[in-house]
Amino acid sequence: MSSVLCQFCGAPNPPGHERCRRCGSSLLVVSGVVEDPEEPTEEVFLAAQEEYEEHLFERITALEESNRQLARALGSAIERIGDLEHRLTLALAGVENLGTLLEEHGVLPSSEIAAGWERRIDRELLSRDLFRRFGERAERILSRAVHDGTDTPRFRRGLRALELALAARDADRAVEVLGSLLRLAPGNDELWSFAGEVAFETGDAEGARAAFERVLELRGPHFETLVYLGTVLTDLGLWDAARESLLAAERQEPGSFLPAFSLGALELMRDRPADALPWLARALERDDMVEARYLKGVCELRLGRTGRAIAELERAVAEVPQFEDALYQLALAYLRRGWTRKALATFRDVLDLDPQRLEYQQTVRFLTLEPNRPLPPEAARLAARAEMLLERGRPEEALDLYETAARLNPEEPSLAAIAALLASALGDARLAVSEARRVFRLDRDGASPFAAAGVVALLEGLRQAGRLRSARRIAESVLRRGADPLVRALASYELALVEAELGEDLGRAWELALEALDAAPRELRHFPLGALGAIALRRGRFREAVRYLEQATTAAPEPGLLRQLAAARLETGDVSGAERALEAAQAGAGTGLDHELLGHVRRLGQLRTVSGARRRG
Repeated sequence: MSSVLCQFCGAPNPPGHERCRRCGSSLLVVSGVVEDPEEPTEEVFLAAQEEYEEHLFERITALEESNRQLARALGSAIERIGDLEHRLTLALAGVENLGTLLEEHGVLPSSEIAAGWERRIDRELLSRDLFRRFGERAERILSRAVHDGTDTPRFRRGLRALELALAARDADRAVEVLGSLLRLAPGNDELWSFAGEVAFETGDAEGARAAFERVLELRGPHFETLVYLGTVLTDLGLWDAARESLLAAERQEPGSFLPAFSLGALELMRDRPADALPWLARALERDDMVEARYLKGVCELRLGRTGRAIAELERAVAEVPQFEDALYQLALAYLRRGWTRKALATFRDVLDLDPQRLEYQQTVRFLTLEPNRPLPPEAARLAARAEMLLERGRPEEALDLYETAARLNPEEPSLAAIAALLASALGDARLAVSEARRVFRLDRDGASPFAAAGVVALLEGLRQAGRLRSARRIAESVLRRGADPLVRALASYELALVEAELGEDLGRAWELALEALDAAPRELRHFPLGALGAIALRRGRFREAVRYLEQATTAAPEPGLLRQLAAARLETGDVSGAERALEAAQAGAGTGLDHELLGHVRRLGQLRTVSGARRRG
């Protein structure tokens, strides 16, 4: 005969009862079968209840013990986290104190120590990640070697050497060992795949491309490899090949987020926002990722649909409040809508997140000093045509238009600044000096966001013309006036170069370059770093030169700096490192400070166009 145990109080009840005879609760749980056909006695009910309560008590006791163990483990973890936080605080305080002491004694600026610490942390995290990936991949690599007959003692020693190099955080050695292993096992697709990931993470796009293409040759179409290859080809600017690879990945896994998102990003990089939007919408249907929403907002903004852009970007920022790029684009959308105060407040939020970013600093300054002052119609027309010519790679024609616009509007510093920098970048020292002097006449106190452009164009032009002592005199005059911090940083850098070229006081050149490094925005720090490396090279301090030039070329692999790095490495006995630097120098294209600032000043001009367009409309 079956009986029903109450799920609330545990009392047994005869069949057919709808409610528990003890507590009145509904009877829902059938607990078992009783063989005795007779009506159970009260003693049977009590025994069953006692057994049930004992079982419950045991389970509650076990649960309480588990909770106590969990509480102890959680308390221990919290204690360890607190100890770790304490140690990190002490370490940070120690580094900051060390930086202050070294700066006070004139050894190194504290900003360089902080930057070096950040680079070391990034390298450490990357090394740990690669070591973890190798641990996950090692068995498959070895299994593939066993399968294709390349599992030799030499191959196993190489795998062990690779593991040790990754464990020792020696990326150069790891890459070298990987190359030798690939020569021993050219058909090992797992090894090629790992080599591609290492190249991808260390910034070797060409090496990553070759590795992933080899994986596809060995494996055939493979989703993850196709996505990797598409991303690498995008970085290399090989748009059509990147698109084909990503489309193949989309066909492999049509419901995956990554191919659709990557295709949207690719089309946006090609400045095809209308083509990017469907892919990003498809990606968002598959996974509501904030990065896809941000890119969708950027597409809407470029297509002139400001309201939709603001809606998408505000959602992205609401989800990730410290998303710098989304905040910046949102501020641009506000500006285009004509909400200047809201745009300025958002730009200031972005600046708070990254105070060392030149673009953020000068955007806030520009909007604060010159809100909604559009260019005159004729100047705007000439500037728009000049921008179009620059985009098409015709800078000489663009310079003629900017020079004309500057002559027609002699009180407008932005046009003179762009003309000066463009002339300097093209090597027209006479015109660069002439237009830069106009910027100076309009803004002797350095209050305008375009003052830094005038200083750089003037000093670069004088240096190009060989008038080093005139450049020295003007740079010293700028520094004596106590100008804006950016102007001072750039004047210090230019004066350091002048002193280094004159060769009369390399010690002073060194001090000026250190001052420039300490004050320079993040986008421009590689210029004073390069100057410090060049000065150290001239002073015969080769290891110091290598340190500074490696930092500079990591940020900007310019041929001139790479050749100096090769010379410094050669002096320290690093022949292979010198050869690598020379190979990189042959593949690169150089840009100077004038060229770098030109892009920045053009962005400010575009901001003026955006902010003025709504008011005119």
